[in-house]
Amino acid sequence: MKNMLQKVTWKECFKLPFKLTKLLPILLVFYLLSFEGFGQEATVSGKVTDPSGESVPGVNILEKGTSNGTVSDMDGNYQIILTNPQATLVFSFIGFGTQEIQVNGRSAIDVIFTEDATNLDEVVVIGYGTQRERDLTSAITTLRSDDIIKTPNAQAMQALQGRVAGVQIVSNGAPGAAPTVRVRGIGSFEGGGAPLYVVDGMFFDNIDFLNPNDIETISVLKDASASAIYGVRAANGVVVVETKSGSYDQQPEIIYDGYYGVQNPQNVIKMANSQQFVQYINETGSPADIAFVQNAMQRFGRSRIDPSIPNVNTDWYSEVMSPSTIQNHSLTFNGGNDRTRYSLGGSYFDQQGLMNDTRNDYQRLNFRVKLDSDLRDWITVGTNLNVSTADQFVGEDGAWFRSYFAVPILPVFDELNTQADPFPLSNAQQIGYRGSQNPFYDLLYSDNRNKITKINGNLYADIEILPSKLSFKTAYNYAIESFNQRNVRMAFNDGVTNRLSSLNRSSLNRFNQIWDNF
Repeated sequence: MKNMLQKVTWKECFKLPFKLTKLLPILLVFYLLSFEGFGQEATVSGKVTDPSGESVPGVNILEKGTSNGTVSDMDGNYQIILTNPQATLVFSFIGFGTQEIQVNGRSAIDVIFTEDATNLDEVVVIGYGTQRERDLTSAITTLRSDDIIKTPNAQAMQALQGRVAGVQIVSNGAPGAAPTVRVRGIGSFEGGGAPLYVVDGMFFDNIDFLNPNDIETISVLKDASASAIYGVRAANGVVVVETKSGSYDQQPEIIYDGYYGVQNPQNVIKMANSQQFVQYINETGSPADIAFVQNAMQRFGRSRIDPSIPNVNTDWYSEVMSPSTIQNHSLTFNGGNDRTRYSLGGSYFDQQGLMNDTRNDYQRLNFRVKLDSDLRDWITVGTNLNVSTADQFVGEDGAWFRSYFAVPILPVFDELNTQADPFPLSNAQQIGYRGSQNPFYDLLYSDNRNKITKINGNLYADIEILPSKLSFKTAYNYAIESFNQRNVRMAFNDGVTNRLSSLNRSSLNRFNQIWDNF
């Protein structure tokens, strides 16, 4: 220690404070900056209330962009020290809308909170009334219009497929055909297990007349407590539908919604080709089937690639199916004043079937009107009208059966079948099989049509006896349905057996004219 002390002279000790003086300007700058930062702090206080003037405790108040915040006390009062007098305060509370307020140097800011209509107080239609979502204790699932129209469908219930737990929806696949809906399994009550549909208070067995774009919400009531108000008809579940309506004090608006798309067959069964089929026949060693293959090679020739198989390789599913179009166009007019609100619109829907035939499509026209008016402060009246007319061309189901069992060594058309009329379709009987196996006999010579017209509506009056406590509502519902069906088998000759019907072509043309003018 003694040696170390001897190395430090008095001159060096004098120079040390002199070197520290060079750091004084830098330290002074840091001091001024820190003083300036503390000088910009500001205190803001105030009170948070709801629209009725009641204080709201527990409100989160946060300086935007920082972690600096506080909470209002039991009387709704708050106080916060800001790091920036120009900051923005964010007020948030469960069940109320979040508000952002610019301070702008103010020291006192009072806030009036408004309830958030899209938060926990969302209204769900149950039975003949409504209930807040946070008060529900039963199994109810609700889908709104944004979710319903995500998938283009002719039937609104198809939009719920795979989205609602406990609800099984199986699509028929045919254009315009209603899907099979099961709510928590198959029940023993009448109706084939189908649920009860309630559209704006009206009861229906299905909702095939509704345009999905006209629906505001779909609620599925899945248990006994939720559907008890409907009695025994709710044994298979209840689907409550609320259609769109206008708003009070709303400027008139015109809304167009439409789409156009192409449908393609998916997950089609892969069938054996001619080479695989002939190989299977040779391996089984069936004399009859081997003879049929030989007959096919004599009639249609041998393949140049493999002379041991006929010069035919038909994929029947590919022949009977083809991409099809689907489109929907809707036009809606909404509006209202301080006492009346209205919504009216029309839509056109067209879906072509995947079956490769012009008689397999569905077209529907919809027109609807929904009107509500406050005649007095204590009485409200309204009406709801929905008119739907549809033309459905039903494809022949037998074509699918024939396509599955038809052999690939048979072509669609056979020019050697000169007796076939009016089209030279091939016939498997001419190479030894017992049936024609050609599905185009069902596709080209069948004409099945349905013409469906539905008029549904209601009138109601809602009288308020005691304000916000007791009201009386009465409604009158009406439903008119017209269903016309025809099934026609046209005359033809398959080259082996005449399949001539009693309805000749002139009679069929006249029948079509009458039908089109109906």
